[in-house]
Amino acid sequence: MKFWLILLVLGWRLRWLAWRNAEFRGKLAGKDMVMQWRTKAGAPARSFHFLPNRIISRAGLHPNPTVTLSFEDAPYAVKTLMEAGKNQMAFMAGMQEGKIKIEGDASQLMWFMTLMKYIAPKKKK
Repeated sequence: MKFWLILLVLGWRLRWLAWRNAEFRGKLAGKDMVMQWRTKAGAPARSFHFLPNRIISRAGLHPNPTVTLSFEDAPYAVKTLMEAGKNQMAFMAGMQEGKIKIEGDASQLMWFMTLMKYIAPKKKK
């Protein structure tokens, strides 16, 4: 799966959650921050602007992100994101190896990690 497609679907999911999930919307209360995901080359890239009650997702580089997550390249990003679903240490390993770089307010990335439990759709019984 391509990195740009993962980012696009992530944006759709975040927007849907902000619209339909009251608990998720509660996590957005008082937020106004931009998280950018990109490769070190700059493309593909997508920004997620977290606001109270909504999320705006846009393709491309944002001029002033609050926090940026830069992956070495698109294939590495896909591999890491797929692995992170099973092993959250995949991100830490990438940062230690220098293959993932965080710029800006890293505490906002930690806040985003609290949203991860909402992102995967719940299985129907």
